[in-house]
Amino acid sequence: MEITIIIPVKNRREYIGHTLDSIVNSSVQPKEVIIVDNESTDGTYQFCEQYIKDRTNFTLLRETFPGAAAARNKGLKSCKTEWVYFFDSDDLFDKEFLSVMNQLNTEGYDMIAVPTKMNIGGKEKMREYIPFSDPKAQILANVLNTPSMVFRTNYVKEIGAWNVECRIWDDWELGLRAMLHQPKILWFQGKAFHTINVHAESITGDSFTNNYKQLIRTLTVAVNNLNSSILQPLSLHHAQNLDCLYPHLDKLMLPLYYRTGILLGNVLNEKLTGKRANYKMAANTIEVFRNENFHPTLWQKIIGNCLIFYTHMGGRGAWRVAMNICKKK
Repeated sequence: MEITIIIPVKNRREYIGHTLDSIVNSSVQPKEVIIVDNESTDGTYQFCEQYIKDRTNFTLLRETFPGAAAARNKGLKSCKTEWVYFFDSDDLFDKEFLSVMNQLNTEGYDMIAVPTKMNIGGKEKMREYIPFSDPKAQILANVLNTPSMVFRTNYVKEIGAWNVECRIWDDWELGLRAMLHQPKILWFQGKAFHTINVHAESITGDSFTNNYKQLIRTLTVAVNNLNSSILQPLSLHHAQNLDCLYPHLDKLMLPLYYRTGILLGNVLNEKLTGKRANYKMAANTIEVFRNENFHPTLWQKIIGNCLIFYTHMGGRGAWRVAMNICKKK
């Protein structure tokens, strides 16, 4: 497998060395590693410049448009390999990952999906992984996230690459858009790869309340994807393969309604636990978005409010309940 790894980076001087070391220590080396600096001001660019000096398969680029999505797209334009893999600048690469990928029969597949691990406060656990290609799963459970998606390069370009309007949850949006195209996905179900480090300085951060404006922006992009898909193809790929359009777009607004409700519950929980005092604007904005984009039946509204309350009180796994309900629809 000829593969390029693309890493967007901004002000990650403290983390990027460990990330790059984990790739260098891989048992199989990628064809190329493209680092795209996104206007760093803490010496990250200079560090990367020194790091790659004697490494011929490393390239360092610059992108001035803000956001990881724009940086990833910049790297994608320079990608010359058949496969491409996007990795974050504060995570740790599994040294056996590329070796395992090389052993897979990838003929005919557009994507490979793999399990990953999370490190939260020093505690490591496997991230939720559901080998299920229905967009409902992506909406509710974020099945496809950045380090779980390996793309055939032409395919990710054809479906529009990363959306620069999304500053956070951009992998959730790309995963949803990919599933709307009904790709042929090879679901790997062996070991969980890589370690995703969750901390206050990560792109998503540790607060839904602080990031609610960016979250609403990404959710709005998702709504636009669903609405435009009903009327016209999403991309050149759809125009050439009309039969790949997901046939039940009208049924996807309900899981998005539930997902937004769970997000609202998380915001209310942050207020309850005292993590964030200024939550009212976030809660109101999310509530307005939720009500404007879907008009539930009485029963759907009751379920949605139960999901909000359950999450508000600190309950976990509300998306599983929503998933089981939506699977029956």
